[in-house]
Amino acid sequence: MATSADVASHAGLSRSTVSQILNGREHLFTEETIARVRASAAALGYRPSLAGRTLARGTSDIVITVLPDVTFNARLRELVDLITEGVGAAGLTNLIRFSGSEALLEDAILGLKPYGVVSLAPLPPAQRERLLGQGVHLVEQEQQLQVEIDRAIGRLQAQHLIDAGYDEITVALPIAAREQSFAAPREAGVQEWARAHGVEVGPTMHVALERGGAAAALDRLGRRPSGIAAYNDDLAVALLGAVLHRGWVVPEEVGLIGIDNSPSALASTPSITTVDYDIAFSARSIIQMILQSPAETLPIAEGAHLVEERLRIIQGETTRQRSSDSSHL
Repeated sequence: MATSADVASHAGLSRSTVSQILNGREHLFTEETIARVRASAAALGYRPSLAGRTLARGTSDIVITVLPDVTFNARLRELVDLITEGVGAAGLTNLIRFSGSEALLEDAILGLKPYGVVSLAPLPPAQRERLLGQGVHLVEQEQQLQVEIDRAIGRLQAQHLIDAGYDEITVALPIAAREQSFAAPREAGVQEWARAHGVEVGPTMHVALERGGAAAALDRLGRRPSGIAAYNDDLAVALLGAVLHRGWVVPEEVGLIGIDNSPSALASTPSITTVDYDIAFSARSIIQMILQSPAETLPIAEGAHLVEERLRIIQGETTRQRSSDSSHL
């Protein structure tokens, strides 16, 4: 296996010069010198030691993405894949960590001396300050920003159902505690839009995603709903089966809209009308911020607006077609 000394000999340069270039201090040298080192490293199949680079630079080539304690669905996986691809193009490696114990998470992060941390879950203020104090590039999804985005999603669901002619809206939420931080603002957004437009909001259905859970939720409701705004596509699919089993006609009698534009919504029969959000835009924004020095974040109102204006309805077969239908808000 080639060493940095081999690269230096092949390039005709000093070991000190080669070591500094290989450890991220290219700005100290000319483009010609950098090109010679890179060409020699490629020719010899040289791979730098992660431990050595970490020691030399004080940080590693690692970015840690901290995920919230929610269902790891297809769209979240898509976001993680795009972040991994983007930081990879900058020579960094993305590692995934689920949020959990504050002490354990901080030990894991600081023990790796990462270049940066992308936290899709809010961090405690003290932990945030310690990470920044260690020089970590930090991009964090602030709790209030996520709340504003979820409220906007709920409003769009309600707007679509009202525009499609449903005269009452019922919100359907999962029972699982891990989803509640997202569920509550989505419910609030639906209720806010419906009441502002004079449409009645029925009792919220709480659905267990287990055998018979959707049917039991409809039993508790005690009547046929009109328009159902489901927490996500998985919940919409579960409710769709229970609705059809009762002989209710979709979308004429009952309308259903989900969130995520997931493969399950597309593959469902009938297909689920759903809310889509621009994952690629979110990933590009995160990558841009994590590569800045220091990492910066947008004001909450501006960030929420940028996401909200990219939300769109994907018309499926579970809501009525509107006379002047549009695929986006």
